[in-house]
Amino acid sequence: MVRVLVCAGVLPAFFEASAEDKSYVFSKCREVFGGWKERYGIEVLSSMDDDQIQIGPALGYPWTFYVMCDAPSHEVMIDVVDQLRRGERPLSRYIKVDVRMGRPLSDLGLP
Repeated sequence: MVRVLVCAGVLPAFFEASAEDKSYVFSKCREVFGGWKERYGIEVLSSMDDDQIQIGPALGYPWTFYVMCDAPSHEVMIDVVDQLRRGERPLSRYIKVDVRMGRPLSDLGLP
């Protein structure tokens, strides 16, 4: 098991996109980020989206949204991230992702 923090930021192309393209991005995000437990065995521990207090692109910290999860392996997370690159209209045009992988701090008594 690998503890994973997924940090994602919305890029300028999203803000410049048409309403139709923005709708596509939201739909594709539901597909890519949904069903991780069933598809990959990833246990999502928490998530946070600060889009209500952030305006404009997030090219790095502070990110637009965060997902903390436990994944079976590094390879599984590589496959998850690769979904952003796939297809005729890849999400990587609209969203930047930074994935941090490590281990829980259970030695310090933290979950």
